[in-house]
Amino acid sequence: MNWPLIIEKKLPEPVRVILRGAGQVVFCGNAVTGFFVLTAFYVSGMMAGMAATIGVMCSTFAAYILKFCKQDTQAGLYGFNGILAGVCLSVVIEHTPQLWLYIVIAAILSSIVWTLMTRFLQFCRLPAATSPFVLISWLFLMTMQVFGNSPADAIVAATTNAGVFSLDSWLTSFARAISQILFSQNVLAGGLLLIGIALASWRGALMAIGGALIGVIVPFAIGIDQKLIEEGLYGFNPVLTMIALGWVFLEPTPQNTVLAVLAGMLAVLWQAVLSTLLAPIGLPVLAAPFILTLWMVLFTVDKFKSSLSTASS
Repeated sequence: MNWPLIIEKKLPEPVRVILRGAGQVVFCGNAVTGFFVLTAFYVSGMMAGMAATIGVMCSTFAAYILKFCKQDTQAGLYGFNGILAGVCLSVVIEHTPQLWLYIVIAAILSSIVWTLMTRFLQFCRLPAATSPFVLISWLFLMTMQVFGNSPADAIVAATTNAGVFSLDSWLTSFARAISQILFSQNVLAGGLLLIGIALASWRGALMAIGGALIGVIVPFAIGIDQKLIEEGLYGFNPVLTMIALGWVFLEPTPQNTVLAVLAGMLAVLWQAVLSTLLAPIGLPVLAAPFILTLWMVLFTVDKFKSSLSTASS
């Protein structure tokens, strides 16, 4: 018996759609996972929880008002970018009354940009994923810089400083690799997020665990600053990458599992490169390494399948 789906059906539709939008942060379009995601935001901090709630509500409401695809809206696909953009702004912008207006605007824009990106990328058969959140967040951050309000604390360059990891450091880094999906270093938030994924799919949870391990081991092996690893900043992109490729977008075969692992490693390397390139202009990488890796792998796989199909015919 799939009890998460039973619970979903008993919820009022507006609540169900909002929670699905929260669940889509980790590719889980069910309300129960969404509840765990939103709870994890509130565990991380009241500000993060409120920003997430306003973000998902505004982006979803905008999709209804603008009459975007009803099926996608009900699946929560217009909610997750609004959540991420809202929480991102709450992390990097000073907490003033204007912040809530920025979050509302960013959330609404995320729905519009998601629609545009989805239509544009369909020609390459690629998903928009979290690209709207990244683009909108960068737009706001660059605008802040123009007005002389640079969010310097959010900018992290790739630095090297090999050290010795204790067992506690390994465990903390692992948990934060997952919680940083929510812009959080709270270990409990990472645990709640993993439980939420597991309720939707054990394979998805295993991919998240694998991504977190890659996000700790690979940065350590290439000499990334231990502090950045312990904060989980090199973990969330491989976590997202492995969930996406090892569970969501590719068939769950042994070959694709290996491909997901390799892609997770590539996401770490992308993060090191992009961190160095973007730091001088005052922008954080956010989920850009995940997006680039996802698009590269899916595009390559699609072209490979097309070539095989052509050759067989």
